[in-house]
Amino acid sequence: MADLALEAELTELRDDVRLLGRLVVEALQAAMGGLGERDGDRLRQVIAGDADLNERHRQERERALALIGERHPDGSALHQAVGLMLMGSELERMGDHAKSCARLALPLIELRSRPRLDDILRLGAFVEEQVRDILEAVTEDDARRAQDVAARDDRIDRIYHRLFDDLVETMREQADHVYAATNLLLIAHNLERIADRVTNIAEDVVFLKSGRIVELG
Repeated sequence: MADLALEAELTELRDDVRLLGRLVVEALQAAMGGLGERDGDRLRQVIAGDADLNERHRQERERALALIGERHPDGSALHQAVGLMLMGSELERMGDHAKSCARLALPLIELRSRPRLDDILRLGAFVEEQVRDILEAVTEDDARRAQDVAARDDRIDRIYHRLFDDLVETMREQADHVYAATNLLLIAHNLERIADRVTNIAEDVVFLKSGRIVELG
């Protein structure tokens, strides 16, 4: 007979992960939107909101550890509890990266002149798409979809490396843009790290579904 109480607790854990994911998407949207629109209020909201995301992650982690310690799940249930806890940790770190993007963007909105933002906003949009898609794979418990999302990380890497080269060239040719270009490089790096963590979650989805540890990077 199925352990209905255990299944209910696993469902709550999955809901916790979905909530963390929504908060990450909102933070990423606000960070990049604040940069593009010179909206300091949105950027400050991202920075302040990270404390709530961290607290919700703490609660999710404690719920997972309590489930493992008190219910002693095995087999698929254990894979789910561990996998969901790992996903929560990855999402919390994504939130940290989004906060870093907001902090780096904040001084840039006051600058009269700064490098073009088209490419970094495009990178941010693609990273946000990756986060949304991996969350759908988590919701649907779809390992194949998770692998497909991870396979698209090459696109993020290509944009990131091209943007990196362009910003270095900007710093070489336009001394008045060195500060802004440096901050944009760091924002791009944080976006690239979010995309890497999407791949880590894809690996967690596969583990959750099959109990196998795979390398998708």
